[in-house]
Amino acid sequence: MKRHVLAAVLFAAAATPAAAYTSYLKPEQFWVTEAEVQIEGSYATTFFTPAIAVGDTLIVTNSGGERVSADRIAVTPGGATELQADLTRGGTYRVTTGEVAGQVANLVGVDGQWRVLGASETPPPGSQTTTLQTVTIADTYVTRGTASDVSQLPTVGRLSIRPVTHPNQVLASQGLQIELLFDGAPLPNVAIVLYAAGDAETKLDRYVATDASGRATFTFDGPGQYIIAARHRADMPAGSPAAVGSYTTTLTFEALDQLYAETQVQEQTAEPQRPARTRQPARRRVGRPDQ
Repeated sequence: MKRHVLAAVLFAAAATPAAAYTSYLKPEQFWVTEAEVQIEGSYATTFFTPAIAVGDTLIVTNSGGERVSADRIAVTPGGATELQADLTRGGTYRVTTGEVAGQVANLVGVDGQWRVLGASETPPPGSQTTTLQTVTIADTYVTRGTASDVSQLPTVGRLSIRPVTHPNQVLASQGLQIELLFDGAPLPNVAIVLYAAGDAETKLDRYVATDASGRATFTFDGPGQYIIAARHRADMPAGSPAAVGSYTTTLTFEALDQLYAETQVQEQTAEPQRPARTRQPARRRVGRPDQ
């Protein structure tokens, strides 16, 4: 881990001027024995306390990269999105929000710093202006029975965290290694911050900067649930609604004192018959806090 000041500088260079929430996905269990998983998703200022639901477009894929239908997605009064899905075969599943785009902000350069331009504000004569949009991704992984290789799964979005250590076989004593990619290429010299449950997103004292190959290895004080967050600012593709994108991607996982026992799962030949469920209507605002 490196010094807090450098982490703050690197994060400030990539963060949105109005950033105040970070998205996460957290399973009820990271290693399940039954053919069902429940996931909580939210934007939060403290992990893992939900504040604003991430929306109802969560994507679940199995170890073969095939999409799994969600049995239920609902928004709770507490500000979380809850997903329930059947895991009909053994292996590791990825759950992701996919890329979620926020509103476009108008920025003005003043004294070497960018700030958001007010709705009725006119930029000072000769000042630089640009437009910026937040783009967020939250990922997590769940395993049923036996862990399967996730290193070859297709990346999601431009800024992608690819686990090198299996995300459901992370030993606190050995750490977690990941590879950070942008547009499919390794992204070096980017600060990735590690948060434990109960940490505020402004807590930047534990981070690792990616090396020349885009890799970073995290160590832990002990077992528990953790989240890592990477941020990167880059020009957006031609035709995008903003000139610059502020990208944030998170990965939630569990560090263990010992690995789970692997078991064989008999794959179901057909979807189980279960009573139809009615999706609950959204009871509060859903999506990016700045949308």
